Amino acid sequence: MSNFLTISDYEPDEIQNILDLSSELQTAAEPVLAGKNIAFVFEKPSLRTKVGTEAAINHLGGNVIHIDADILLSSGKAIPFTSRESLKDAMKNVSLWCDAVFARVYSHQTLKNMAGYSSIPIINALCDKHHPMQALADLHTLQQQFGKDKKLTLAFVGDANNVAFSLTELLLKFGHTVNFSGPEQYSWTDDKLSYFALLAVQYGGEFNTVTEPSKAVENSDAIYTDTFISMGEEHLYEEKIKHFEPYQVNEELFSKAGEHTGFMHCLPAHRGVEVTDAVIDHPNSWVYKQAENRMIVSKGVFATLLDGEGKATKKPSVPHLDKESVNGT
Repeated sequence: MSNFLTISDYEPDEIQNILDLSSELQTAAEPVLAGKNIAFVFEKPSLRTKVGTEAAINHLGGNVIHIDADILLSSGKAIPFTSRESLKDAMKNVSLWCDAVFARVYSHQTLKNMAGYSSIPIINALCDKHHPMQALADLHTLQQQFGKDKKLTLAFVGDANNVAFSLTELLLKFGHTVNFSGPEQYSWTDDKLSYFALLAVQYGGEFNTVTEPSKAVENSDAIYTDTFISMGEEHLYEEKIKHFEPYQVNEELFSKAGEHTGFMHCLPAHRGVEVTDAVIDHPNSWVYKQAENRMIVSKGVFATLLDGEGKATKKPSVPHLDKESVNGT
């Protein structure tokens, strides 16, 4: 049994095995999850993560059981001085009935707690620190466009958030270059910059912070952005947006890149805020391919964890790094 909580837990060859298996299952969906029950626990709203992954599990013959997050995570109060049930008791029960838990939560610590009490795999559907499933779909998209062997340069323009972290982490592990450009007030902490530097040294990639977004996108193979205001940050809109306005991916910025450069966004997109219509609807926009790949890579992840074939083994990627601080755990 293994979990899929962060990109840091896996080596590039293990990730590539998952992506290769995803491609195989896309064209010849075998019922490798027949008889398997996967519990979905979502604290945050979702379209691609929920529907795409449920469709993937259905394609592979598995079943999805939706558990109300308030019940499992004990956020409701049954009586004034206690919660409904401890997470330990809840996870011990779910482990008796289900074969895995797919959880989309506010705090990464919640996932760690769930994994600590569980005897079945816990898969991170998104948390405040990481979005590994999205990163897999993004790498799969890039490999579809450029092949597996070409070393790429991706410009991430915007917020140093969970999507940016998992994507940067994964691309550096595959030896690619990431140029990040965003407001200094919302950029990476020193420990994360040190982590990226170590990954670059270990795997042969390159990470750069670039003040001007126009410089960041030069010679890039893809330009990526995400919402400037993450879920739960809506109250910060007025404060954040004034810093992020210069980082909108618009026609002018997109024109600074090459004709082959693609546009990427994990969605949902706020058109007219972080990206304009002309860019997201551009022929070189890959946003819907990324969305399709959310379903496709889910097949590889669940088949790897649950059918016993090609099972990934967790290994520390950077042994000298304090991952507790980097992973927010």
